[in-house]
Amino acid sequence: MSRRAIPALLLVVLGFVGLVAVGRDTPEPTPAFFAVSGSTWMPAVGQSGNLTGSWFCPGLPTDGEDGAGGQVVVSNSAEVEMLGRYMVLTDAGVVADEAFSVEPYSQTRIDPTSFSDADFSGIVVEIEGGSGMVEQVARNALGDSVAACSNDTSASWYLADGFTVDDSVETLILTNPFDEPVVADLRFSTEERQSEPDRYRGFTVLPRSVRTIPVAELGARDEPVVSVAIEATAGRLVVGRAQEYSGGGRFGYDISLGAPELRDQWWFADGQVGEGIDEQYAIYNPTEDEVEVTVFFGGLPLEASTVNERDPIVVPPLRTVIFDPSDLSDSGGNTSADTADTTESSAPEESAEDDEFVDFAGPVTELPDGRHATAFSTLAQPSIVVDRVITREVGGSIATSVLMGAPPRPDGFVSNTWRLGIGPESATEDALVVYNIDQAEATVEVSSVGPDGPVVVPSLSEVALPSGGIIAIDLTDPEVLGRELIVSSTSRVFVERSLPRNHDLPGRSSSWPLPVSG
Repeated sequence: MSRRAIPALLLVVLGFVGLVAVGRDTPEPTPAFFAVSGSTWMPAVGQSGNLTGSWFCPGLPTDGEDGAGGQVVVSNSAEVEMLGRYMVLTDAGVVADEAFSVEPYSQTRIDPTSFSDADFSGIVVEIEGGSGMVEQVARNALGDSVAACSNDTSASWYLADGFTVDDSVETLILTNPFDEPVVADLRFSTEERQSEPDRYRGFTVLPRSVRTIPVAELGARDEPVVSVAIEATAGRLVVGRAQEYSGGGRFGYDISLGAPELRDQWWFADGQVGEGIDEQYAIYNPTEDEVEVTVFFGGLPLEASTVNERDPIVVPPLRTVIFDPSDLSDSGGNTSADTADTTESSAPEESAEDDEFVDFAGPVTELPDGRHATAFSTLAQPSIVVDRVITREVGGSIATSVLMGAPPRPDGFVSNTWRLGIGPESATEDALVVYNIDQAEATVEVSSVGPDGPVVVPSLSEVALPSGGIIAIDLTDPEVLGRELIVSSTSRVFVERSLPRNHDLPGRSSSWPLPVSG
């Protein structure tokens, strides 16, 4: 076995064996009503009947400029009414503190623009009982963006990819839902440097309020990648990223959560190679030590297995490395020349008796066209954050979508059931991408939550999922449109959601549904 093959093999072992296991009047302040779950995973939902607790949303634009706005969607897939409260926070403090209820097997939508005209508002939702989940959809002239809300706050938040080239704007949204101020330090990194701006050392986020920071104010203008670490010295908070791509070869909009912790694994269910597709990964190492990162590509045909025989990526301390899968042949994998030499030396000599000998082509050393899954691992301590940015040429324009990877739960758990409260409103092909991390054939089914509860959609039952493979699922059946959906597999899977950007814009916006905690 070549030395280059060892890291990939270790990741396979780690990935597939180690994972077994409503007005504008400001209301009178009231005591904080939410609970802190102590969760350290990605946003997730509990099994039916469990108390979900509090949800902290990344933030929504509420200034109304160019049609900007959005909603928070609370889903109840239980047979009993769900009760709760929500707060809307701005830079001026609490502007709404309201009770709500959600009927069985239905949803309710919270519109913060009814209470706020601030640039951005933070929304906190407390569910008092029953089964539920909370997501948000942000609306912008550059496209809509869907994101899950967090189950918990954190003292540290990390963002791997930021983009400020030309007219592109990145804004950090910091929400403090508690009654005490948060004191934090901010630093940022690019491919070439790292900085700790003096004005953001020991800066404050006031109690029960939102603070926004344009990344350009940090001295990071015209940067193709800006990674950010926010670490509180007192208190806990929620950090979201609002990214407007409007130049530098990118076009689109995204609001999503940062990473509340560093991880040793980040997974992506959907990558793609093809004409007019640019796929890049930002690998951020905010630690003081150099980190070696192994990349594994899943869902590939057998002849492309040598794609994973490559050296690890070295990420210097306090730096970000951009990884482009299209450059595989130049970044440590077997070259075509190496393959040709090996093939030539191992091929038998032809003779008159070898008329039926088949000269098989050498192994593929570059990613083939089509879909692939991607996993990044440090094979060491948690120390990185990874974001994927895909820009596609579509409809005479381009569409850019950014997505942070999904980690396994700290105990290695990967779910076989994922839920989404926000799906397509109109028929959408390839709306879900499902990656089977198990080396066994499986089946997938999609259930729609209607007036009588979850029902398997007949056209989406017993969908075949190959061993270690990827499938794209069309959401075109009228039974799935505008409803909460449940994706279940007989194997462990990662599921990505790919929705239209709306506003008559071509292209898609990617996001994670919520895994169901076992």
